[in-house]
Amino acid sequence: MSISQLLQWDVYWTRKAQSMSLGYLEVLIYPGSLAFSWEGVGFSLALCGLLCGFQPLRMALFALCYGQLLNRVLKMSIQRSRPDTPEVKRLFKTIIPKDSHADGAAFPSGDTMAGSVTGASLALAGCGWAWWLLGLYVGFGRVYFLAHHWLDIFAGYAEGCTVSFIAFKMIRMHHAFDLQQLGGLLVAALGFGLAMKLTKRTSLGADVRTARYAEVYVFLLFATCIG
Repeated sequence: MSISQLLQWDVYWTRKAQSMSLGYLEVLIYPGSLAFSWEGVGFSLALCGLLCGFQPLRMALFALCYGQLLNRVLKMSIQRSRPDTPEVKRLFKTIIPKDSHADGAAFPSGDTMAGSVTGASLALAGCGWAWWLLGLYVGFGRVYFLAHHWLDIFAGYAEGCTVSFIAFKMIRMHHAFDLQQLGGLLVAALGFGLAMKLTKRTSLGADVRTARYAEVYVFLLFATCIG
């Protein structure tokens, strides 16, 4: 199957899914479509920490720094448009970034990535295998509420699980949460914030080459600190 055929298949089955209506059952799907957006991810991570402890939470925080940076660079590089949505009624509306936003492109799904990072971190920390399904639950909500294609959410899920596994391996090297890991987490957060600012500037027309060099530098910096 060629890339163009795969994309045609993706658009066809996405439209099929988005044409259906679940009525009041949408209330069961809607939380997943919002829980890992920029507006909801803080609450979701805090709830994760309260329910499951700090071990999976710190793993998720490390992984999200890698995952969101990679996700935004992929979005800006590929620039896939959001689905052409059918005329269908929804009881709820989800958040869909505008085209002018740094996260406005469809591929890969950032919400699905964040959901799968959280779920994979919980599963890898020993909280139960069912947490692997969290990213798929989030991804289905993003397709159903007209924000993404199927390939967008599958790519976001794979990305989230991959960076979570990398974070899991790194954190096992320093099982106890010591000053080195605390420093790594702080530098990762700082690098994450800086990288998000730089990619946003790039999306608004700043010098692309300078921003990309800075992203690579920041990524290597906090990768060194974590390791």
